[in-house]
Amino acid sequence: MDKEIKVSIPGREELSLKYQESGSQLHLIHLKAIGGPSLLGLVAEWRGKLKGPIASLPLPEGPSTGAMLLREVILRAQGKWQFPYEHEELCHCRVVATAKVDAAVLTGAHHPRDVSKQTSASTACGTCLPDVEAIIAYRLGK
Repeated sequence: MDKEIKVSIPGREELSLKYQESGSQLHLIHLKAIGGPSLLGLVAEWRGKLKGPIASLPLPEGPSTGAMLLREVILRAQGKWQFPYEHEELCHCRVVATAKVDAAVLTGAHHPRDVSKQTSASTACGTCLPDVEAIIAYRLGK
């Protein structure tokens, strides 16, 4: 049975992985990307690395959007994806959606003040600051 995992930054970057599992092995992998040159280059580089046991697939390192999206796809395939915040709204004071904060991190806001500038999250009471920091750390693979 074919499986597919898709991740995206709506309107910007998209990554999908189609595969079949046989035991713990991956078969018939198709990795497709829509986005800028850096994402497309990363996907071309990683196509040959996505073979063998799912559990032993390497994870891309680094803070680039492509690396973070590819890490998510691989972790989802391994059943290890555990995003650190599960509610739809992250900042209740400013009514900022978790998806908006996550998109900011994916596109380069790797410090809480940068996330605040782009989204206004954690600019009022500050109780969501630890959640913003957790999302940044998780996305950066820390």
